[in-house]
Amino acid sequence: EEETEEHKLSEFARKNESKALVSISRDNQSRYITVTANTKDGYNTTLLSRDLKKDLKKYKTPDGYNVKLEGETESVDEIVKNMLLMIGLGFLFIYLVMVAQFQSLLSPFIVIFTVPLAFTGGMIGLMAFGEQLSLVSMMGFLILMGVVVNNGIVFVDYVNQLRIGGMA
Repeated sequence: EEETEEHKLSEFARKNESKALVSISRDNQSRYITVTANTKDGYNTTLLSRDLKKDLKKYKTPDGYNVKLEGETESVDEIVKNMLLMIGLGFLFIYLVMVAQFQSLLSPFIVIFTVPLAFTGGMIGLMAFGEQLSLVSMMGFLILMGVVVNNGIVFVDYVNQLRIGGMA
């Protein structure tokens, strides 16, 4: 049988009272603190964060420290990046589908050429009403691309039918 000894905690540790954080937050074994802010009504959080990012790039942090923006700003940037990717891929896939449909490289090019014109009109409309390019307006541009292409396909198909019918 092993012999056990009793000891008091005061033999090994000392009690000190001081001020400290309520909790320590960690991400990938790095400690961090969070600073939050709310945007005043009438201001755009994304535009303000872009200005703040420029100021933060100029700021020299001490060794071992870094500053980064997260939350709504990071989400909006990710959504805009994905939306632009979707518009680009949609543009490419629409062209490829039309190449297969028309069995020609020229006819789809005529239809695709109308898409930038529609985007230009959409941007002029946003500026005319003082609206900013947002997620909703980008989704509108994605839908606009589909509508413009649909109209172009109908037009080119009708022209091809008239040509087959003998019209010059």
